[in-house]
Amino acid sequence: MNTILILSTLVLGAVASHQSVGVRGTLMCGPLPLADATVKLWELDTWPDPDDNLATVKTDRMGRFEIRLSIEWKIWGTESEVTTISTAIKIYHRCNNKGLFNLPGICKRKITYEVPKSYVNKGQRVSKWYELGVLNMEAKMKGEGTECI
Repeated sequence: MNTILILSTLVLGAVASHQSVGVRGTLMCGPLPLADATVKLWELDTWPDPDDNLATVKTDRMGRFEIRLSIEWKIWGTESEVTTISTAIKIYHRCNNKGLFNLPGICKRKITYEVPKSYVNKGQRVSKWYELGVLNMEAKMKGEGTECI
């Protein structure tokens, strides 16, 4: 039994490889760039394994962001992903934010965009970027949430 477990681990370890993902875009708040919004790249897992925050960036003064990550997924590492990972970005911002109890500084609006698996690259470098484009964050989106400090 131990021999089968060791062989399975070795085979899966040999199959595991580098995967990379990259997302870029521009966020607007009406006609103005949405500066200083937080964009997080998440690996989506199934229960009971919690989702993993892989990387975090802030938009620049023009509302632009670029977030990417390259990880070698191995059985003996911190994660045990041997299949194509599922990823999403979560955007946290205060554009058109009424806030909790009309106090806009307490909470941020949060919207999630799943990254299609076709944009998860094999290898250490992002060769195919998920271009989110220009998004106006002014309107409330279906499925939007709130993140409070």
